[in-house]
This record gives sequence, structure tokens and C-alpha cells, in this order.
Amino acid sequence: MLLHIISTAGWAAAQSAGSITPAAGEDFVHCSDRGVVHVTAGRFFHGQSGLLLLVIDPRLLDVPVRWEAVADSPLWFPHVYGPIPVHAVTEVHDFPCQADGSFVLPENVAVL
Repeated sequence: MLLHIISTAGWAAAQSAGSITPAAGEDFVHCSDRGVVHVTAGRFFHGQSGLLLLVIDPRLLDVPVRWEAVADSPLWFPHVYGPIPVHAVTEVHDFPCQADGSFVLPENVAVL
């Protein structure tokens, strides 16, 4: 299972387009797994509202997924090198921040 944090507007746009695509200037879509999603959320989305957590089945992707280290971190993150079709998204969860701006993984997120 891969996880991707996205705004509600971003998800609506992806649904209209049929896929989630890499951001401008990027070669891949940033994703996480259960073990590192809190790091991603805290670093890039601290205190933000209106977010969703998408569960992506990597078996439904036609593009490479590479686990790569990032600068200033010993952790490895999954990067999807190409578009993620909306049919590969198996679950969509509200991902609200806590009072302190942090995030907690929803309990009902499936494990593949």
C-alpha cells in the first residue's frame, strides 16, 4: 500500500483528469507508507486543513515505484515515476490535523 496526501481540490482535479500527475518540475509523485506518512505530513502539511489521505494499490500502477532516500533523512520514501490513475486509489480518507497541527493515521486505513 502506498499513501498520498492531497488537498480536496487536488483530488477533485485528479478525478476529472483521470490521474494524479507529478507536480510541475518533478519527475515523480511523492508517496509514503504507514511508517513514514507522519513524517511527510508533519514536514509538508503541518497545520493544514482540507486534506485527504489516499490509499494506492501499487499493483494497479503501470509506472515504476522506486524507494529512495531523501536529503537530510535516513528514511526511504516511495516515489511513483508517472501518473497514478484514479482506479489505483482504493481508499480515500479525510486527513484532518490535530489541535497541535500534527496528523494521526486514520485507524481504518487498510493494510495490503
